[in-house]
Order: sequence, then C-alpha cells, then structure tokens
Amino acid sequence: MSKRILITGGSSQIARELKKIIPKNNIILTPSKYEFDLSDPKNILKNKKLITTCDKIICLHSIISNKEHINKTNEETINEVNINLISTINICELALRFNKKVRILLMGSESGIKGSHDIIYALCKTSLHKYVEERKILFKNQQLICIAPSTIIDADMTLMRKDQKNVKKSINLNPKRRGLKSKEIANVIYDLMFNLTDYITNTVININGGKFSRM
Repeated sequence: MSKRILITGGSSQIARELKKIIPKNNIILTPSKYEFDLSDPKNILKNKKLITTCDKIICLHSIISNKEHINKTNEETINEVNINLISTINICELALRFNKKVRILLMGSESGIKGSHDIIYALCKTSLHKYVEERKILFKNQQLICIAPSTIIDADMTLMRKDQKNVKKSINLNPKRRGLKSKEIANVIYDLMFNLTDYITNTVININGGKFSRM
C-alpha cells in the first residue's frame, strides 16, 4: 500500500539520498520554501491538511549561521529559531493531534549535546531533543523520534562552514577517523521509518561514531 511521505528540507543531500531508496509506490511530498514557509510558524498552521494526511513526516530542514551571535540582528535570530525549532514543533503538534498513525522523524544534531559556534542553532537543537523525549504520543500507533548526527561531510551545511579547520579536527578526533555521509543518514532514516518497529519512540538516536566515549 502506498504511503504519503512529507519531507521538509527536500533539497538537502540527505533528502536526495533518501528519495533514491524509498519504494516507488509511495507518494513523496517535498514542498518548496514558498509553499511551506518554515520561517513563519503561522504558515505551518495553514498547511494543516497536508501535515495531517501524511503517513510519515521527515523533517530535515535546518539553518545555521556563520555569524557570531552578538552580530546577528533580532530578525536573523528570530528567523533561525522559527526554522530550527518553532515550525518543527508546530508540524509535530498538528500531526500528533489529528493523525492517529503518523510516524515522525526529526533532524537533531550533536550540537544539541556539545554546543556549536552558532549558539542559537545549538540551543534550538537541545530544545528539539528535549521535546522529542518528553512529548508523549497521543495514539498507540504514533512514533516520534529524533536523530542527532555528528559532522556530515557532504552536507551543504558542513561545506558552507567557514571554520573548515575545526571540521577537519573534529573528524580526525573521531574514533572512526571519518565523517558521516548523507547516504548513511538516509539509510538510518529509512530503517527507522520503514523497517523497524514504531515501539522505538520518544528518543534521540546519536549517530557520532562513538565520539563521546571516554573509557
């Protein structure tokens, strides 16, 4: 049976890799930023019908800034919070209230654990992780999970960073001695959304190559 799958951040490398492995009989919806304005939480509420009629919702959108926090305008800060946190929560709230079988996966980040050069981004991801862990599902067949990857080497967000020395240092210090690839993340998302039981819920799954192991 075909499923309706909503993917935000549909132009990301992860989304492109994911669309390659989702069975063709499914309906994949990747609205543009003009149709689905994540910077405006009220716009999300206007898309209630789309959100509440999808079987699976995969939120891959994020925005990160190279500016220091002190140099951001109020508008830039608000825009970042809306995209990284508020609009995502609004999507979840609509889906959980009105769709009894929805399965939702959110894109977190290791920045939500250790911080980031972009303070607002890190705080949004920390809040998103906490939301997933604490927001009780409303119906037994629902699922709400989050993945928190470390450095994804072929992601636009990583390639655009100005501190590439820090990126390389982080990769070299990882026990795996490499960064993640978008294809790997796509495979994890596919397993969580299509293959594994929906009993896995309200948890943040860290994908970091054992980066924070201490023993």
